[in-house]
Amino acid sequence: MERKPHRTPARRWLSAILIGIACGVAAYLFIVNFTTAFSTAQCGLPPMDIQVMKLGPDGTVQWKSRIDSGEDDPAYEIVPVSDGGYVLSGRNDFRIHLPAARLIRLNSSGGVVWDRSYPEYQGAFHGLFPGPAGGVVTGAISPGKILVLDADGNVSREIPFAGYEYSSIIAPDTDGGYFVLAENFSRRDSSLKSLGPDGRERWSRDALPLIALHERSILPVSDGGCLVAGYADDVQELNYLRFDSSGRVVWNAMLGKSWDNRPILMAEIRPGTSEILYESARQSGPPPINILETFSATFDDNGTLVQQWMPDISPPITKTPGQDYLAVRFREKDAGSSYGYGTPHLIVRMREDGMFVWQTPVPSDWRAVIRIVPTRDGGCVVLGSSIQKSGVFSCSG
Repeated sequence: MERKPHRTPARRWLSAILIGIACGVAAYLFIVNFTTAFSTAQCGLPPMDIQVMKLGPDGTVQWKSRIDSGEDDPAYEIVPVSDGGYVLSGRNDFRIHLPAARLIRLNSSGGVVWDRSYPEYQGAFHGLFPGPAGGVVTGAISPGKILVLDADGNVSREIPFAGYEYSSIIAPDTDGGYFVLAENFSRRDSSLKSLGPDGRERWSRDALPLIALHERSILPVSDGGCLVAGYADDVQELNYLRFDSSGRVVWNAMLGKSWDNRPILMAEIRPGTSEILYESARQSGPPPINILETFSATFDDNGTLVQQWMPDISPPITKTPGQDYLAVRFREKDAGSSYGYGTPHLIVRMREDGMFVWQTPVPSDWRAVIRIVPTRDGGCVVLGSSIQKSGVFSCSG
């Protein structure tokens, strides 16, 4: 019988080292591919930089700021804070680490005060709102939490609202509490919770016929209730439900003009009156037939449609305290503006009668306009993105 060679301790030690190296290389390649898949920039495509621009009340550019970490820099939200500066949310997409939620604080001139990553909150924060003492309020999942952060970006309070990893949207209530809308993927419906300022549940409504929630799915209104939105199950129409302060459904509406409808904005024009803006694909006409057009529908508090029209603007759209629209206009729209297609041409301020107060060109190096937010001086701050100047995003790192 042939005897198998006996392995000395040195050989076993060498084998262990080789196996460890192989495992380490495999793990590294997995992490690189995993994080690249979550990044805005894919292999061979350029990563993005963050762009911020402040416009005055007449639309003139007061300052511009560009943020480039050297990696892909996705950005999602920006809000003014009490000291005259701004906080924006995004994500760190480093190629050798898991994606981490990110906050950046700017001063009143657009300079970076601090730039912080939150690896314990993977992916990105959901929603961003001004908070107490110059801080902000945002949401996180895994599990679901509302986060209250101070002016230095430290988490001063966590308010858990769910122990699951659902798509969750939060919004501050008018009395210091919160609304939370969470999609249940397995049941294909959603749950709505009203929380008090102390985080205790005031009421909850389950099995709402809403799926595919979007970033502006909750609008708190002045009577203590809210308007929520999402897609109706198995169809492309948009479903809107109005709740009062006790969680009772006051009215609901389904909107959509074609096979492709996309929510843009909900706004309370005055107490008891809500405006809904959405995009719908053009149903006919000369090519290209897939252009998305903007529609506005206004409802009273009985759910009666009192006005509808087609404003000549595109998302992102917001409304000023004086009820003007701040929005984008495109030189030519292709597959629709709300999904990042088309080239943004102008930032505009438009009155309710459709007349433009001012129109300011989007900087030529911008790729997209992400947010337009009114500021206390009557102007606005604009969050955008541009292709990073330093080449393409390489799979090899």
